[in-house]
Amino acid sequence: MSEPTEPTNDMNEDDLIDAALAALDQEPLPTTTLPEPEQAEPHQAATADLPPAADSPVSPTLAALEETRRPKASTVCERCPHSVWFSSPAEVKCYCRVMFLVTWSSKEPNQITNCDGIYLGQE
Repeated sequence: MSEPTEPTNDMNEDDLIDAALAALDQEPLPTTTLPEPEQAEPHQAATADLPPAADSPVSPTLAALEETRRPKASTVCERCPHSVWFSSPAEVKCYCRVMFLVTWSSKEPNQITNCDGIYLGQE
């Protein structure tokens, strides 16, 4: 019995390079072509992706709290998807996953009204 032989490769290095370059020169497949994103006016883009007003927080924890335990002065953190709100019987806090710090607490309220963190990940 003879042992199976490996297939022979008749292409040398130059032929392989030529084949690779020819493949790069081909038109892209239709599935690889992405549509152009729509460009919104700057002031529209800033408000279009934001959730509704501060009275409807994104956080289920914040939404479940009594109104008296929520921030009295509106903060951007109430609508930010990067905010992590948590509460205990004694205190409510908001941790920012972008700045890595507690941005608001019922013992030390901080009214952050503007922050670029809310737009991260929307590109």
